[in-house]
Amino acid sequence: MPLIISDSNNYTRSFNKSTFKKIIEKSLKKLKLSSKTIYITFISDYQMTKINHEFAKIKKSTDVLSFNYENDINNIIGEIFISVNYCKKNIKKNNNSLIKEISIVAIHGILHLIDYDHDNKINEKIMFDLQENLYKFARLKQ
Repeated sequence: MPLIISDSNNYTRSFNKSTFKKIIEKSLKKLKLSSKTIYITFISDYQMTKINHEFAKIKKSTDVLSFNYENDINNIIGEIFISVNYCKKNIKKNNNSLIKEISIVAIHGILHLIDYDHDNKINEKIMFDLQENLYKFARLKQ
């Protein structure tokens, strides 16, 4: 089972989890990652702030954090943490629905797991265009 979604505090009740899972699975297939295991965990802003501070030394929340655990033995590529509350704050700014915002940040996290980055304007454009195209592809294939 390549995609494992965890939500101990019912953060996913505010959007269609089945639609989200289909979008992410189709994106993984397009990226040829269907055989890899990826964990996606929905957490609070408070938990996100703690993780961000511990690993990036940034004392604030964010929408998504990715951790690459590439392990050829167990086929695990990594773990992605998503703050639904942070995504809700970004909806108006990005002019997205909640399902689109959460799907885009999950795809963004997946791209980080496979070494995409937005450390300069060129890489940012490549990564952001790809995440938008993957989302559109996955939505069309439903």
